[in-house]
Amino acid sequence: MKNPYDEKTHGMRKSNFKNYFETDPDSFDEKMTIQKKEMKSLGLKERECGDCNLCCKLVPVPALKKEANEWCKHCDIGVGCKIYKDRPLDCRAFSCLWAISITPEEYKPNKVGFYMTLDSPNDAMLGMLKVYTEHHRLGSTIRKLKKYKNIRNNKPKGFHISYGPDKKDSCFLHVDHGENGEYGLQTWDQLEKEAKDALALMPEEVREKFIEKVKETW
Repeated sequence: MKNPYDEKTHGMRKSNFKNYFETDPDSFDEKMTIQKKEMKSLGLKERECGDCNLCCKLVPVPALKKEANEWCKHCDIGVGCKIYKDRPLDCRAFSCLWAISITPEEYKPNKVGFYMTLDSPNDAMLGMLKVYTEHHRLGSTIRKLKKYKNIRNNKPKGFHISYGPDKKDSCFLHVDHGENGEYGLQTWDQLEKEAKDALALMPEEVREKFIEKVKETW
């Protein structure tokens, strides 16, 4: 029997609400088992969210018809979820990197105004962390990320920063865009143009296979 947890989709599927991705019920248990095993192997422990509810605002929740970047109607801001025991699978499956002790204590999301995840296979492949913030906090988020070091005192190669509901509400802070190993910034439009230029240089057969591979994990 085929394992319902597909690494290409990371246990996600397209929802009926504006084509947002949502947790696939058929692979939820397997996804959580894998997550717990990975945490145990790395010696990570879950932190209590306490007064932090930033994920209740920034991410969409299709089961609740909640848009990205708006507060969930079930969130008691600064306190917690009012339907915690009956919350949707998306909420049960979600953990930011602070909640699983990968980022330092001082990077608690409601203190810095953003949170980090590993929810994008493409970003992970490039050594980047995914960052969610708000448009009006973009400047302060970039400044904090330039100084970021993880609990092992290392810096990632870069960050894919999402600051709105659309894919183009993104920018990329990466060492390859800077000088002397410092982080440099690229907008979505700049990156898209670079990608098109690079694809144009590929032989057609290789280009088509490459695009299909990227689509599987985007």
